[in-house]
This record gives sequence, C-alpha cells and structure tokens, in this order.
Amino acid sequence: MAWLKWMIIGAITLYLAALIYVYVAQRKFMYFPPAEPIPETVFVGRIQPIDVAGVGQINSIYQPPPTDAAPVIMFIHGNGSAAHQYEDHYTAFTSWGAGYLGMEYPGYAANVGTPNEDDIFKTALANYDFLITKGIKPENIIIFGHSLGAAIALHVAKNRDSAGLVLASPFLSMEAMSRLQMPFFPTSLVLKDKYRSDLRIGEISEPLLVLHGEMDELIPHSQGKALFDLHRGDKKFVLIKTGRHQLWGKEMSNNIEAFVLSHGRN
Repeated sequence: MAWLKWMIIGAITLYLAALIYVYVAQRKFMYFPPAEPIPETVFVGRIQPIDVAGVGQINSIYQPPPTDAAPVIMFIHGNGSAAHQYEDHYTAFTSWGAGYLGMEYPGYAANVGTPNEDDIFKTALANYDFLITKGIKPENIIIFGHSLGAAIALHVAKNRDSAGLVLASPFLSMEAMSRLQMPFFPTSLVLKDKYRSDLRIGEISEPLLVLHGEMDELIPHSQGKALFDLHRGDKKFVLIKTGRHQLWGKEMSNNIEAFVLSHGRN
C-alpha cells in the first residue's frame, strides 16, 4: 500500500502548490487592465488628471454638466475594460442633459500603479472629491458602477453623499464569487481583495437602482437580487430577460435615464 501513501502525499503536495499559486497570482485572475491610454483624439478636452494620495496621478474622463442644476454621473467600469471604452454610455449621459466622470483605475489605460482594492478605493474617493472641487453638489451626483465597479460604487456611496446609486451586474462579495469559481479552495482565507458589498450596502441610505441580466454568464443574477434585498431604503430591481453580463441596451438605458433625471436634478 506504499503506492497509495505516495499518491496521497502527491495529491496533497499538488493541492498546496495550487493553493500557493492562487494566493500569489490571484490579482492576475481578478484584474485585466487594458494597456492602451485614453485616445486623445477621441476625448479632446475630456482627459482629466486626478491626484490620488499614495498612488499618483490617474487620468479619468470628465465632461462638466451643462448647468449647475444638472446631474453628474460618476461611472465606474468593470475589471476587464477601461473608462475610454464606454463612449456609448457617455453619449447617452450627454443626451439626458447630464455631465459625467468616467473613473479609471490604477494600472489601467497606461496609468501609474497596480490595481488592488485599497488603491482603487482611494482612487474612487479622489474622483468623487474632484467633482466636489468643481462645484458639483452631492445632491446632483449619481454613482453608477458595473460589475466590479458596482462594488467600488458602493464603497464611494458608503463614504460620501450622493443623490442615488446605480448598480449593474453586481456581486455580493469577491468571497462569494471565488466560492463559485474555485469551490475546492478555501479562497476566503487567502483572498486579498474581498470587496464586501454585502457588508456595505446596509449602511447606505441613498435611493438604489439595481439592474441584472437574467442570462449573465459571469455573475448570477441571484447575487444582484440578494444584494438588493440587503438595502433598506428606496430601491428598484430590474431583471433584464435577455441581458448578459454586458448589459447596455435600450431597457437598461431607459431605466437609468429615468432614475438619474428623477434623483439627480435640482
């Protein structure tokens, strides 16, 4: 039976080696930063450097509101895209009479730094604070996050005032997602960036709109609904029947437009 003992030892060794690899390389599985910088010819006059303490200067995309009473949408994208890849969103925001700030992450789109939860949270708060320095009132700011950006949007909403919060394709926590994706590993013990939206949302009183695709191939819509259920204030959940993870379309746009114009305009 010596062969059985060595098989068990080998299996344990391989498992521990895989666990160590997951711990060391986990951020490579979590963040997929596009390397190309914001195209200056497309975003003329809209590239906005924002200083982030302990990180450096991060370029986001900013379009001022047309009037002092108009809403401003702070848009936070997901982990596999960049702020400059959402021109269709920005075109819609402008058509609604809103300004916008497309936040970028450290290490994305040729920006300094490396993506991690602490530095991304710092960057998000610095982006919000930039809006305040531009004279934008909290009652005109709508925070809108998609996927990982939804977890970041929740962090901003927990620490800053706003007119409302829009979450598209959100998850409960990175721990919950890791259990789905790596059920054989004790990921809750080794996870560095936890994104505990489930713990933050109960502390948020702003009006909430959650949108999720019924056919989301990355984040089950049950997670979005569970997160929605934890919010104790004014809220609306929209399940888009044919929606996948990248939700943008007429139904989503119409719901967000109605929310923005009813909550973010003085």
